[in-house]
Amino acid sequence: MKKLIIAISILLSFAAVSCTPEEYLTKTPLDKLSEDAVFNSDVLAESYVNALYCVVNDPFEEGNISAITDEGFFRYGGTSTRYILAGTMTPDNIIIINEGGQAHNTRTTVLNIWNRAYRWIYRMNVFIKKMDGETKLSDEYKTRLLGEVYYLRAWAYYNLIQRYGGVPIIKDPCSIEDNFDFERNDFESCYSFIMSDLQEAESRLPEKKNCVLGRINKDIVLALRCRVAMLAASPLFNDPAYPDGDLVHGKYDFKGKWQIAYDAAKAVVDRADKDGAYALDSRYEGFWDNINSPEIIWGKFFENTAPADANNGDKKAQQLYATDHFSGWTSCNPTQAFLKDVEMLNGKKFFEEGSGYDPEHPFANRDPRLYKIVGFPFSYYGVNEKDKYTQELPNGFIFNCNDPIYANLDGMKANGFPTYQLQLYLLYNDKDRSDFAEGKKYPDYDKKPSHLWDATNHTGCELNKWHIPSVPISASLVGNVVWPWFRLGEFYLNFAECAYMLNKEDECRTYINKVRSRADVMMPAVTESGTSLWDRLVNERRVELSFEMIRYFDLRRWKTAEFYENVPLAGFTTLILDKGGKRDTLYRVVRLYDESKNHTNYYWPNTEASKTYNYATVSPAGDRDGKPIEYIIKEKWLGKEYLIDYGDCCLNISPTPKYFPFRNGVYPNYLMPIPRTEITKSHGKIKQNPGYE
Repeated sequence: MKKLIIAISILLSFAAVSCTPEEYLTKTPLDKLSEDAVFNSDVLAESYVNALYCVVNDPFEEGNISAITDEGFFRYGGTSTRYILAGTMTPDNIIIINEGGQAHNTRTTVLNIWNRAYRWIYRMNVFIKKMDGETKLSDEYKTRLLGEVYYLRAWAYYNLIQRYGGVPIIKDPCSIEDNFDFERNDFESCYSFIMSDLQEAESRLPEKKNCVLGRINKDIVLALRCRVAMLAASPLFNDPAYPDGDLVHGKYDFKGKWQIAYDAAKAVVDRADKDGAYALDSRYEGFWDNINSPEIIWGKFFENTAPADANNGDKKAQQLYATDHFSGWTSCNPTQAFLKDVEMLNGKKFFEEGSGYDPEHPFANRDPRLYKIVGFPFSYYGVNEKDKYTQELPNGFIFNCNDPIYANLDGMKANGFPTYQLQLYLLYNDKDRSDFAEGKKYPDYDKKPSHLWDATNHTGCELNKWHIPSVPISASLVGNVVWPWFRLGEFYLNFAECAYMLNKEDECRTYINKVRSRADVMMPAVTESGTSLWDRLVNERRVELSFEMIRYFDLRRWKTAEFYENVPLAGFTTLILDKGGKRDTLYRVVRLYDESKNHTNYYWPNTEASKTYNYATVSPAGDRDGKPIEYIIKEKWLGKEYLIDYGDCCLNISPTPKYFPFRNGVYPNYLMPIPRTEITKSHGKIKQNPGYE
């Protein structure tokens, strides 16, 4: 099947000819293409449009957006993720090095897209203008390509407004004589402009059945219209405190905007439920390891042999994966905050009464998706089946990465041997549980344990999602076959959210339960109503859509990031105790607060903060505006309040603690700061977002 490869590689061959100097000066250079050639050839015009698909990078980056939410952590994110998760973003430090700033060029979070987006919007505007004039393109190509470009311009502006609020609307290509002192349009104008572009696109694009895999079709327009409408209807941009709207708020209309979003979401799910154009994949991992998954509405498809993206330097999608695979590099380790929210098999969270949770086996009997999203100690990494997770070390086996049999893990994987157990634990010789009794110092503060997992893993587990066991991890190959920009599972949950907002709770439950009843998931049906139903919906999006560049924007459009993104970064520790020939496994994980364990101390490594465990706080490390870090979090779930205790966890993961700041009366990090260079280029006409002035 054809795949869309987003790149242009035009090879020209020509014969040498003799000519006079005068003739030479009047000839078109043979190593360049004129505008007339590009915009009068079906093939060259399509190549031009292919490149426009790159306006937003796919999230297979080292600094994945998930690593600045409460989902994951990126150890090497000093110039890409940590200053964002620490709440120290400024209009200067988000500018990448190539644009004169300090942010890492290749470890991008795909957040500061301002400069990149407008470069591509310029090219889109050029194409649209050229199509308004005379062209030799065939009618079929002209119509389809123009529809794609209108869509891609809407896609670019959607990604801009969800990050920045209102932005300058530029519809014409600028020339060197033009002024560049554009002002920001208000949010409502941007929203209307995007919807208008989508209407233009829909009128020109083919149906899915008549479209090449990866190219834009009418269904993809429906999907983006749903996303845009939900964004405009959500609290961040649809706020009754701003009835007439402004730069970062639309005109307030709760019912009207949610009705538009509902109708847009219904158009997408009807394509599945009524027309049979899409279906949930029977396997949760199907939408990332199978280009023919019935769940994918729009994806970016990769050739297995495609080289690293030249525009992004040494691009390694594989660095989302385990340290055991790729020379110690890792870029997105799941957190305890995420693991805490994955339900038990009976549909309860671990801290609820009757959950059946066993602290001696904290990862057992959980939602089946957990084992496909996360690789745990003792799990067979590279295998997605739940039964390949073991409760204890089999036969006392200790993984030794220096054993010759494991000398070439990639080679083993490529040759059909994808399974081995993750090493993610600490071995303590001559220790038993009495050495960890309440009030005792964590053993061996001043020296490393005799067997330590690779120090690049800070959270005690690995990201399994996006991993394809049969594909070797390499610095030069893209190991994935597809990034699903839009998939049916998301749009079932989008429709559920829109239904909830319009008090259609039966529909909301129905579509949540469609997702929970995937063939290899089969979680108990949701039956709640009211605010408890909202809790269920939020949690279902958290699990089902984890590590898909959605959680970051969900928490912002709902205006709940101020809670979730102040939960501390925390990992868990798995300890193997070996004394007198008796082996025991001990876990240090998030737990329900217990007053009797208030003074237990399991902080790692040796720090002053780790020696005194207070009820709610310890002294902060790094800049949190002088505020202490809270390690016991009061959380509401299904109408009850719980104290969730992170005090036993690995808490010294990052040199800068997680913080969603409140400064000068605002939470600035709900929006990205506009790069200072862009404000300078506009001669100060572009106004900065609140809190970054």
